[in-house]
Amino acid sequence: MRRGNQPDQGREAGPGRDRGANPVELTVLLPAILILLLASVQAAAWFLARATALNAAQEAVNAQRAYRAADGVGQRRAEEFITRAGDWLTGARVTVRPGTTQVSATVTGQPLRIVPLIPLPAVSETAHGTVERVTPEPPR
Repeated sequence: MRRGNQPDQGREAGPGRDRGANPVELTVLLPAILILLLASVQAAAWFLARATALNAAQEAVNAQRAYRAADGVGQRRAEEFITRAGDWLTGARVTVRPGTTQVSATVTGQPLRIVPLIPLPAVSETAHGTVERVTPEPPR
């Protein structure tokens, strides 16, 4: 039996009637939050791999374009850089193309995989530079 504004015995009225809703919402949202978190960490690892590849290519070009640089010095410098940089770039391959006026270096590899199910594109970065040479002094 109800009198006036009194609630039924089986139901609560007011702010306490949604008890248990927060754990259910958290259970539904938690997987989406975790996926977004892991995807953002994976994206950061991909960008770090790109930066590592570009810096290694620039190191190779800077070493190889020096005046009378020995063959393979750029390749060694890039490989040393990749080793010091850590595991952000895995399976890296360095290709240095010296020329008489220009040097180019390309570094390719795979970014570090944090989330195993997400396929990642390979990273490839190229740097170019002019070979240093002695030029005759202009006439006065």
